[in-house]
Amino acid sequence: MSLDLIDGPKLKTILSAGVDMLTGHKDEVDALNVFPVPDGDTGTNMSLTFQAALREAEKASDNVPDILEHAAQGALMGARGNSGVIVSQFFRGFAKAVGKARKLGIPEISKGIVGASTLAYQAVRKPVEGTILTVIREAGAKAQEIRENEKNLIKFLEIVYKHAEIVLDKTPEMLPTLKQAGVVDAGGKGLLFFFQGILEALKGKPVKVRKAEQAEKPETVSPTSFTDSDYDLGEITFQYCTEFILRGEKLSVETIKEDLSPHGDSMLVVGDENTVKIHIHTNNPGLILDYAVRLGELSEIDINNMVEQSQQRLEKIRRDQSPQAIKEVGLVAVVPGDGLQNIFRSLGVDEVIEGGQTMNPSTEDLYRAVMKVPAKQVIILPNNSNVVMTAGQVGELTETPVAVVPSKTIPQGVAALMSFVPEESLVNNQEAMTRALGSVITGEVTFAVRSSSYNGLTIQEGDIIGLKEGDITCVGKDASLVLFDLLSCCVQNEDSFITLYYGHDINEQEAQNVLEKVETLFPGAEVELYYGGQPLYYYLFSVE
Repeated sequence: MSLDLIDGPKLKTILSAGVDMLTGHKDEVDALNVFPVPDGDTGTNMSLTFQAALREAEKASDNVPDILEHAAQGALMGARGNSGVIVSQFFRGFAKAVGKARKLGIPEISKGIVGASTLAYQAVRKPVEGTILTVIREAGAKAQEIRENEKNLIKFLEIVYKHAEIVLDKTPEMLPTLKQAGVVDAGGKGLLFFFQGILEALKGKPVKVRKAEQAEKPETVSPTSFTDSDYDLGEITFQYCTEFILRGEKLSVETIKEDLSPHGDSMLVVGDENTVKIHIHTNNPGLILDYAVRLGELSEIDINNMVEQSQQRLEKIRRDQSPQAIKEVGLVAVVPGDGLQNIFRSLGVDEVIEGGQTMNPSTEDLYRAVMKVPAKQVIILPNNSNVVMTAGQVGELTETPVAVVPSKTIPQGVAALMSFVPEESLVNNQEAMTRALGSVITGEVTFAVRSSSYNGLTIQEGDIIGLKEGDITCVGKDASLVLFDLLSCCVQNEDSFITLYYGHDINEQEAQNVLEKVETLFPGAEVELYYGGQPLYYYLFSVE
């Protein structure tokens, strides 16, 4: 089959095939978890992020740059977990490098992969080799190496794909944790499934996807669609909700924000130098459109009279809710389990997002939570290592200043909240709360989802494992006994303060028995017990 260039319609087709291939194999990617704990969701996170990119790409025109920009924005808003954030940067880097090319050939794809690698590396504070980053970089290097000599597009892509496979197979030699677990990098494997789907589609082969997986598309609001419900209308000073897409060259998001801010409120301006999404409440939509049309072309223009459309909703709000005062600094936290969620709310968190292990929220989930907080500035507590990078993207999407306190566990999040002072500034609170993360030792008791060896421990699927600061420390058959062993590794002196949170698989009587045993084992320590209701983890605890 001869194919030299990929146009817009073909690009949509192969993107869909790539997403379908990854979705159909996401369980296989999930299974490539380095640790045997129940948080192997790399495939799920990548699949959901790619699906968000595809949904936006399918809304675009058949213009290649437009498709890539939509895909990049969709991936940004739909990014879940660290792997999802890297995928979103992959799309943005590819789109930026390709520029305004109307068709994709070997030169454009080569530049695109290299650009994708550059932005993906920039997204990670401390890049580690032997990961998806390595696979992307080496794919780009191979593409650059052969771009002048290989003229057949499909053959070119096959060579790049096979090289990426070789690199993926070598990841265990680059990263000791992969070698110890006997697996290749999950993110790199997921990316290769996406590439495989694209290659199969270019060859004209159908991509087979399991029906149950193909149907798995969560209901999310389009990331380029904003509704009045995203904002607290209160007293409507500006009557017309005006939104549209602006396309041009060398657009400055910051300049547009400055120019439009005097003419309305509830403003949201997101995008890059080529495509900007604008939303503003104003009394003069014509003035806004007149300004924008001087900068480029407008599309998807939508103007609504909020007084007419929102009167009933506003009346209901006034009946059902008392007005909330706008405060200086608000709080958003990602928390699993109803008990833990109640605890975080009692400690002053304004918006709690259900999430954690195996349930990573997207950038859009976090963004919407931030927009609901009645505060001038917002702090996000991810409470999970796989949510920290996602939380870091929210600041790009909102005018509200957003800071992230990089809590990786629930106990760290609680410790951070103890240092929060509502009267202090965003910066001071972020610094104090971040320092507080190191004041506690976190312990977690869960079960092994597969057999493995780690830290000299032989672990069988279904065994109970104890983790100290995320590192597997002990293994056994009984959750309570593993908890006691783990506490012995964590409690360093007689005057320690121990806080236990029991999960939804532990009943209250069991938990009370455990409390009594812990008090006996550590007579000098002060021990508190709370219902957390968290799934997957029998016990969480902090020692300070």
